[in-house]
Amino acid sequence: MRKEILNLLASRPGEFISGEAISRHLNITRAGVWKQIQSLKESGFEIESQTKSGYRLLKTPLSIEEWVLEQGLNTKTLGRKIKCFEELTSTNNYAKELLHQGDADGTVILAKRQTAGRGRMQRAFASPAGGIWMTVVLKPRLSLTDASKLTLSTGVALAQACRRLYGLEVQIKWPNDLVYQGEKIAGILGEVVGEWNAVQTMILGVGINANLERKDLPSDFSATTLKELLGQPIDLNKLVIAFLEELETEVDSLEKGDSEGLRSRWMSYAAGIGKKVQIERAGELYTGILKGISVNGELILEENNQERLFTSGDVKLRSTEGYI
Repeated sequence: MRKEILNLLASRPGEFISGEAISRHLNITRAGVWKQIQSLKESGFEIESQTKSGYRLLKTPLSIEEWVLEQGLNTKTLGRKIKCFEELTSTNNYAKELLHQGDADGTVILAKRQTAGRGRMQRAFASPAGGIWMTVVLKPRLSLTDASKLTLSTGVALAQACRRLYGLEVQIKWPNDLVYQGEKIAGILGEVVGEWNAVQTMILGVGINANLERKDLPSDFSATTLKELLGQPIDLNKLVIAFLEELETEVDSLEKGDSEGLRSRWMSYAAGIGKKVQIERAGELYTGILKGISVNGELILEENNQERLFTSGDVKLRSTEGYI
């Protein structure tokens, strides 16, 4: 009923629709219409009420709203099925549960907050209200090797969406973080579900520090928020829509075999290229110049005039100069 009222109001933009007309259309009482309108207002929809004229929709909320996303998306697959929640333990965990029910390729799960969000290597991932916490279910037509590059595709898509919407010179820190001037804005967690020769499913978890205050973030690492960088809250729905559109393009490109194109795009957003960095793997430290990534997504470090390759696994990348 909530969506039906919004559909009615959106069908005549700028015009009033009487409570009586809505009541007849939905077969509910005028009091029932009023209650639904009040509920929408409490959710952040700006709806003007005028005696004898009725109601008209003026503005949609900045917070995640399923109806707003459905209205704005122009994708073919990604987000054609959307599930939004006030709270989940983890959107990735919920996605895994859905897969047992045979959920479709491109399903998107969003939570306004997570109580047990996690990043790489099972690290806790703070997910308070005001951020974007989402998972995209993909069943790509890719080999195991190429499917592993989808986390790179996700980083590129998110960087492109942020630059397009806000003009922010965001960068990608290998393998899965979006940063601005060395401070983390977002993290990506890609997980394979099941045996690749049978299920061929990947879930891509994305967490974005959007409309948060710096005090909402853990103090043990350097991070910032889009709200802080832009000086005002952003429309979370617009960012989700832009990201899904960019991601669909990236997935399509990878399925067509454009691994080199993905590598080139990723490199154009990469943080720390040509800089001195340290990599920690299994307790060992490696110091050298960050050269970029291979066509398979491995990090390339030049150490003593020799190149070393690193897969994401249990690897930490850092600098001592603040550029990543």
